[in-house]
Amino acid sequence: MKIGVFTTFTPEYTFAEACKLAKATGYEGVQPRIVPAASAVFDPSKPFNPWGNNKGGIGEDDFFKDPKGALKPAADAGVEITSVASYTSTADMDRALKMVKACAAAGIKNVRIAALPMPKEPVFEMAAFLDKSRGTYKELVAEAKKAGVRPCLELHGGTPYPSPSGTVAFLKGIDPADVGILYDPANMISDGWEVTSVALNIIGPYLAEVHVKNSKWVPDGDDPRGVKKYKAVASDLEDGCVNWAEVIEKLKVHGYQGWLIEEGHTHGRETYERLKMANELLRKLVG
Repeated sequence: MKIGVFTTFTPEYTFAEACKLAKATGYEGVQPRIVPAASAVFDPSKPFNPWGNNKGGIGEDDFFKDPKGALKPAADAGVEITSVASYTSTADMDRALKMVKACAAAGIKNVRIAALPMPKEPVFEMAAFLDKSRGTYKELVAEAKKAGVRPCLELHGGTPYPSPSGTVAFLKGIDPADVGILYDPANMISDGWEVTSVALNIIGPYLAEVHVKNSKWVPDGDDPRGVKKYKAVASDLEDGCVNWAEVIEKLKVHGYQGWLIEEGHTHGRETYERLKMANELLRKLVG
């Protein structure tokens, strides 16, 4: 297994600086954050934020125009590109296809592209929505296959595919050689949990990459109606509901040789310290 860093979670570093940081802290690769142009703007007067005020975002327009040039800092720093983490979905097929073409031009195999977002209405016809969403994703996969690129769905809360079972059902009929699943156990703590031994057998050949972070449940006050509330929050890699020693052992059993991509975002450790400690732990667990 190889270990990489998702640059969304190095928000105080430019992409070039994040690549050098990854190399300095022992990582072999980086997964670049590629975002719409408006999200690539950094305001130095505001606090760093992985999802918003982030110095390391590569604007989509720059990536579409010169994919190899946009990713060149990784090669300059001596790290690989693990894959591309886009913020596109099949709700904007034009952008999604541009992302696929840019990845092909840069020699990137796997790219995270979401399916249609869930309807905002509290009540809707799920079967009809899934049919429509699955149809758009099949269209994307067919076009991506021509370019030699593999779209990947990330197990993520708030989607119709937060669990391995749900995602594999969503992708039914699509060849796993042409589409992948990004396995993220920590996302599943709050939505979509299935134990690792079950999850990996369900995902099978769809397994493309693994996102590495942790999460845990903490008290969140009392509901006025007399019910205690809890919420899932980010936690340090070694201290959460995901047992990474067990996950990595199960990945070994399945012969997984792909990327473990660190994307920790706890508040208690600064980025350099977090990356160094996470790398040391993962190296120990991988052996």
